[in-house]
Amino acid sequence: MAVLRCLVRDSLIWVSKYQTWSATFLAQTLMFLVLLDLGCLVLGLGSLSSIAISYGENGPVFCGLKPDGTHLVSCYGSNAAIIYATPPHFAFTGLTAGNGFVCGLLIGSNQPYCWGSSGFIEMGVPQPMVNGSEYVEISAGDHHLCGLRKPLTGRRRNTSLVDCWGYNMTANHVFDGKIQSISAGSEFNCGLFFQNKTVFCWGDETSSRVISLIPKDLTFQKIAAGGFHVCGILNSNSQVFCWGRSLNLEEEISLVQHSGQVNVDSAPKVPMITVVGGKFDACGIKSENHGVVCWGYTVERSTPPPNGVKVYAIAAGDYFTCGVLAEGSLLPICWGAGFPSSLPMAVSPGLCKSESCEVGFYNNGSSSCKSPGTHICLPCTNGCPTEMYQKAKCTSTFDQLCEFNCSSCVSAECYSNCSYANTVSGNKNAKFWSLQLPVIVAEIAFAVFFISVVSLTAIFYVRYKLRNCRCSDSDLKPKGKSGNVSSFQKDSGKIRPDLDDIKIRRAQMFTYGELERATCGFKEESQVGKGSFSCVFKGVLEDGTVVAVKRAIMSPDMKKNSKEFHTELDLLSRLNHAHLLNLLGYCEEGGERLLVYEYMANGSLHQHLHGKNKASKEQLDWVRRVTIAVQAARGIEYLHGYACPPVIHRDIKSSNILIDEEHNARVADFGLSLLGPANSSSPLAELPAGTLGYLDPEYYRLHYLTTKSDVYSFGVLLLEILSGRKAIDMQFEEGNIVEWAVPLIKAGDIQAILDPVLKPPSDIEALKRIANVACKCVRMRGKERPSMDKVTTSLERALALLMGSPSNDQPILPTEVVLGSSRMHKKSSQRSSNRSASETEGVENEDQRFEFRAPSWITFPSVTSSQRRKSSVSEADVDPKTVELRNLGNGGSNGDGLRSLEEEIGPASPQENLFLQHNF
Repeated sequence: MAVLRCLVRDSLIWVSKYQTWSATFLAQTLMFLVLLDLGCLVLGLGSLSSIAISYGENGPVFCGLKPDGTHLVSCYGSNAAIIYATPPHFAFTGLTAGNGFVCGLLIGSNQPYCWGSSGFIEMGVPQPMVNGSEYVEISAGDHHLCGLRKPLTGRRRNTSLVDCWGYNMTANHVFDGKIQSISAGSEFNCGLFFQNKTVFCWGDETSSRVISLIPKDLTFQKIAAGGFHVCGILNSNSQVFCWGRSLNLEEEISLVQHSGQVNVDSAPKVPMITVVGGKFDACGIKSENHGVVCWGYTVERSTPPPNGVKVYAIAAGDYFTCGVLAEGSLLPICWGAGFPSSLPMAVSPGLCKSESCEVGFYNNGSSSCKSPGTHICLPCTNGCPTEMYQKAKCTSTFDQLCEFNCSSCVSAECYSNCSYANTVSGNKNAKFWSLQLPVIVAEIAFAVFFISVVSLTAIFYVRYKLRNCRCSDSDLKPKGKSGNVSSFQKDSGKIRPDLDDIKIRRAQMFTYGELERATCGFKEESQVGKGSFSCVFKGVLEDGTVVAVKRAIMSPDMKKNSKEFHTELDLLSRLNHAHLLNLLGYCEEGGERLLVYEYMANGSLHQHLHGKNKASKEQLDWVRRVTIAVQAARGIEYLHGYACPPVIHRDIKSSNILIDEEHNARVADFGLSLLGPANSSSPLAELPAGTLGYLDPEYYRLHYLTTKSDVYSFGVLLLEILSGRKAIDMQFEEGNIVEWAVPLIKAGDIQAILDPVLKPPSDIEALKRIANVACKCVRMRGKERPSMDKVTTSLERALALLMGSPSNDQPILPTEVVLGSSRMHKKSSQRSSNRSASETEGVENEDQRFEFRAPSWITFPSVTSSQRRKSSVSEADVDPKTVELRNLGNGGSNGDGLRSLEEEIGPASPQENLFLQHNF
């Protein structure tokens, strides 16, 4: 941000130095330079509304509640992190937005939920949060968010609680007095007391002085914080009063010692019903006609506010403002500089409420609210324009009605609409219609006669042309099985289900009663699994569908369960792949959080590998085990390469690989998943989360999270499949499976790690290849691990070799038909590999020669091929000799890495030394 500020400042200095422009623009330029030096902080805007605007270096985004009354949100703009993360199923009371993120207040839980990207506020439900907190209003600043809790009762009914999260703001505040509303600025927050209607502010006022300049003797109806100022609507006359640094520009102008005057308007002296604050300006809706008026500093080449239109609601960005047109289309309109080019979306003019409208608001009967007994309250127009008088006052059902005062007309509009003028010309109009009415009736009769004649002529002409046309009986009969008709019907019946399967399925909302009946009251007999924060029950829906219901465990610490619930629901409702667990629906009632999945008849891979039943272990022979590994790899590859932005699972382990009745694998449990960067070389700074034994050491130590962290966990899973051992098993001397297996694999002793329950295959070459892939996946440095598409390709070739097919003629698995694998189109000449190469080099070269990927049309959303290819390239995908020479050329970095590890964990055994040499 500081670099951007300096670049803008230098460019303005160059313009003002070398361009001979007007004195007004020069004064604006110099004043803008002073404000840039004061700090380049973008404002936080406004309170809860049906629309919100996000801004920042990734571009602007306009979000609004849909006009159908569902309170679902839709967004449009250029920030992909917000657009793709917009929750499709969550209903919100209202919205607010800041720099690069949007937040809404969830209906039901009354908690904030954020999406987008911010380095200071946690996306999802912001943390930390006091247990059971419910909020009536939230307001977003530049890099922080504040929420006003529901009013207290009893002795503390005159005490208000405000929670804030973000940059220099994370704290819980207690205020004496009942608060009506709050509003956030760049580095400060303000509130309006309910009883005496006075304003108070807290935070950093270095760049704004809003706290020291608070008017002590004024009372307000509403307040709105801008970048460095606050504006409020006065109780006395409904006019606007503003204070702060950015709207009091005389001091800044004197600093630049310029004799000219900057064209900065002050707040107009007219009654207003709404006001919002921009970075250096403010806008309001006039009471008399719902028109828009703006004042303050305006960036050069800004679009002026609309003239002659009415708006229902407005929201401010950094240098632009948007509003909802007061007409049937309900389309947004923006003005200023830097706003989205077009907004092809209609939004709600307000929030659906069940209580009756307050004084000064009326019920918009034409607006649709889906919930019965709810309606939208719109602000009344206050006062009539010049030459008009108030014919009817604003009531709870309709707005006020104004008519022209015909006794004092001055303008042409008044004369043309005046009822007195119509009365005077009444006799002339009657005479006119008495003469013209017969002519109009004759014209209509002639038009009807003409159309009838033309239609009859066309009918007779067609019959004349077709009088000798006869069709043979053979043409009318349907053709046999070999005919085109039946062939088309047969093809249609075959293709149609495939097209339906490709459609992305959306989650269904269940009631708690439905799921309780399906699981027989969540009895222990129906329980099929249990985790740290949830239990899984088997259930049967009313239509006979067998499902698995995941129910969050009720506990005082519900914030973690709620976060994991919303994360998994949001991700699974937008992901679609044959080897990801299919989400059927969800339920969120009161404190209950339930997710409904398709039922996996054969449980988890962990139960088969480590269960006490030997028959269950032997049920998965080597072919089935490797097939499960291939299918799980495909699911993870989809998350990394085809989801946009990529999804990092963070909890890949055998208990999260589920197996259906046909022994097909599905990746499950997305409670810890995160949206990652498109470039794997740009790590996320996240605190470690996952399961011990599968956790990436680089992620655990350095908090660097990339898609390669999932690759490490998958490498541990491969070792678990080969050996039958758990990732951490303290009954063995080497409790960590990586430290035990990797040295043996590097020494060529593959037999020592294979599961003794199964007999070794006749050709052990395939298992050697899988073991080598696992070794590469568990390398200490993420950049040296292969990407998941390389891992998947190597495992597919190993499976083909295990099944007795050479790698250049490997069979096509069922899911490859769905995914449209390009391997089906490879020529045999392109599949040949160099058999004379060594084992390790052969696997590396295999990964370089082949990159089989599914087409992008099967996924939603997808990334461009350039992005996907860039994210899948790592140092582990190049020639290992090149990597080795590069490390030797860096001054013996291998030895330094080994010494640092020895200092941390002590001297290593000879077997562990081989493991360390492999990784460092």
